[in-house]
Amino acid sequence: MADLTSITQAKLTAFKKDATPRQQLGCDKISGFFYLKLAQGGAWRLRYTDLLGKRRTATIADTNIKPNQAAAEAISWKAKLREGIDPLSYKESLAQTQREEEQLKAANVYLKVGAFFESIYTPHKIDNYRYGAGTLKGIKHNFSHLFDRDMDKLNSADILQWYNKRRSKGIMRSTLIRDFGAFKAMLNYAAQPLRGVSEPILKVNPIKNFTLPALTIKEQDDLEEHNAKLSHQRDIFSDDVKQQISKGLVLYADSLKKKRRSSIAHGKSHLINLDNHTYPHWFIPFCHIARLTGMRPSDIYALKWENLLFNQFNNQTTLIFTPSKTKKSENSRKVKFPVTGELKFVFDSWAAQQEQAKSGLIFKSERTNKAIERKAHLRHWKQVKTLGGVPESLDFYSFRHNFISALVARGVPVLTIAGLVGHKDGSMIAANYLRHDELSTESLLISISDDWTLNTNIKGKNVSF
Repeated sequence: MADLTSITQAKLTAFKKDATPRQQLGCDKISGFFYLKLAQGGAWRLRYTDLLGKRRTATIADTNIKPNQAAAEAISWKAKLREGIDPLSYKESLAQTQREEEQLKAANVYLKVGAFFESIYTPHKIDNYRYGAGTLKGIKHNFSHLFDRDMDKLNSADILQWYNKRRSKGIMRSTLIRDFGAFKAMLNYAAQPLRGVSEPILKVNPIKNFTLPALTIKEQDDLEEHNAKLSHQRDIFSDDVKQQISKGLVLYADSLKKKRRSSIAHGKSHLINLDNHTYPHWFIPFCHIARLTGMRPSDIYALKWENLLFNQFNNQTTLIFTPSKTKKSENSRKVKFPVTGELKFVFDSWAAQQEQAKSGLIFKSERTNKAIERKAHLRHWKQVKTLGGVPESLDFYSFRHNFISALVARGVPVLTIAGLVGHKDGSMIAANYLRHDELSTESLLISISDDWTLNTNIKGKNVSF
């Protein structure tokens, strides 16, 4: 094969040895084609006039390419010019296409449900949501069997199969709705552009418009029965239950003090004597706060001393916080709860035991000095119920129900109650708590009946209407 260029390998070798940086070795056969010596190596270049008449110089090959190969590339570029194609723009276009393909390939890695969950969604939930870890745990528990699938290949059959399997195990409808909603929310997040990325990983959420099947007749009956039980849980505590709770808390405190005295007597003299402590355990003031405010346990765990604001002008303290369930934006609604009476005593007493703490978490682990695990109260609540004879079925969350129901029974305006318990409006309270007292209702019905009682003698018979 004839040489395409006048630059032979021998000439190139000699030029590389003797030339100084930026010197050029030109070709006599191909106009504008030359080798450029650089401080480190060199490059094959082509000088040409583009389609707009502008002189341009392009690198067409690196120093490792032999002269004939570089010449062939130069001839190819000139052929493109004759075809009306700017070779440099063409090269840049190819490079851009390659970069986009590589980016797409990299992005496609995260199309896998599991890869997106672990690498992108998990940090997002942990960094931006107080209890994102719980949501992540639920997604993994319910949908890990789909982690090897591509998100854009999921379909309604996948969700229906999961739904039927979970339903057959007796999982509550409300739980299924919650779990499916969490998974759908993850796909919705994948279908929106992430920060710093122009294109979303998932073009369209394939299950965006899918809804869970309607309830069967049996499920409707089960749901009504469940709602009836919930309705009873929202009733006001009876005096007996209140007495049992008080008794349980007192006995629990006494038992903790007794155990501490025993530990000290058996060689653990470094331990603090709890006999003079109002609250020998964090759960006791925790329980009182739940009782006196109706706060969700998660919000009590998150309380900081900074949430208690003292107004020196009216000598009043206010508890100000944003409920975790609504803490999603800068404009989230804040709860402003007056701290007076017994509630103030609880906070003051606990602060005194914490050496008049003024900052940081109100309830924190003595071991780690960090937040307490958010279900830790349940173990202590179980012991209090046992000691006080409290019905086993009474859930700790019932303190919130009792608080709301008690305010409703006292005729407090629904919107006022909503503000105290962190609801954005009064609709939920009106739907679930706005019930008449059963005894009052009974007396009302009797009085209406009495209004229609007429003693009339018809044909010698006494008839009442």
